[in-house]
Amino acid sequence: METVTLYAEDFRIVHNTLCELRHLTLRNRVDPEEIEELVAKFEKGLESAYKQDSEAFDRKHEYYSKAAAEMKLTSIWSIYEVENLDAFHPYEGAQYVIYDEHWGDGEVVQEIRGDTWADLYVAADAAIRRSEDGHHCFIEAFQPVANKPHHLRLTTGS
Repeated sequence: METVTLYAEDFRIVHNTLCELRHLTLRNRVDPEEIEELVAKFEKGLESAYKQDSEAFDRKHEYYSKAAAEMKLTSIWSIYEVENLDAFHPYEGAQYVIYDEHWGDGEVVQEIRGDTWADLYVAADAAIRRSEDGHHCFIEAFQPVANKPHHLRLTTGS
């Protein structure tokens, strides 16, 4: 997971704004203009952190898109916590992806051929294609299935 740095000046702005907010609420008085000023100060103090986070998102998106093109996949990887698709995934013993939350008919079961995040990506992409649901193409999560020890449930979004 990428790290975002909050610089000293930015921290000072956020901290002081929080103190002002506490003082405002202690006075039991709410002035919409004061609230807007405090929101603006928070945004100023977090500006660098937001920029860093956005740049990290863009780097990962580009990395996932390049990997998809190289593997000839059509689905979109949206598990941004994964830094390296070639790393081993944590689902020891997983052999199949189950995809049943789609607009197609029935449950799709797809074999996983390896132990890396890329192998999960390939299996999920195949399951999505087999479901014939072209709308839900964003791979968002895998969860172990309680009554099926070697299966992972695929969650997608649109």
